Amino acid sequence: MQKRVKWSKNMEVGYEPLDKAHKDFIKIVNEAYVYSASKELSSMDNVFEKCYDYARNHFPEEENIMKQVGFPDMPAHEKSHHAFIKNISGLRVNFHKATTKFEKEKVSTEAADFLQAWFLGHTLSRDKIYKPYLVRLKNK
Repeated sequence: MQKRVKWSKNMEVGYEPLDKAHKDFIKIVNEAYVYSASKELSSMDNVFEKCYDYARNHFPEEENIMKQVGFPDMPAHEKSHHAFIKNISGLRVNFHKATTKFEKEKVSTEAADFLQAWFLGHTLSRDKIYKPYLVRLKNK
C-alpha cells in the first residue's frame, strides 16, 4: 500500500482559504489510495468527481488571488492547472475503458500516484512561488 499524504507546515502558503483547499485535496489523494488498495474500485468515480469539483472551485479562486496580488508567473501556474485537468480526465477515461478488474486496479493506482505526485509537486513548488505575494492580501 502506498503512503498517505499528511499535511505539514511546509505545505502552507499562509492564506487560510488556500491552505484549507489544499488540506481538502489531501483528503481526495488519500481516498484514492484507500479505494485503490481496498479494491473499492466503484468508488474511484467519486474520487474523479471530487477532482473535477476541486478544479472547478479551487483553481479559479487561486488564480483570482494571484491576479489580486499581481503574481507575475500566473500563465505558467494556469498551465499547470490545465495539465492537471487533462491528466485526471485521461485517467478517468482509461478507468472507464478498462474491461478487467486488473486494468481498473492498475488505473486506480496510477490515479492515486498521479494525485499524490501532482499535489506534492504543485503545492511544494508552484504554490510556494506565489506565497511571498500573498502578504499583499494582508496589507489591504
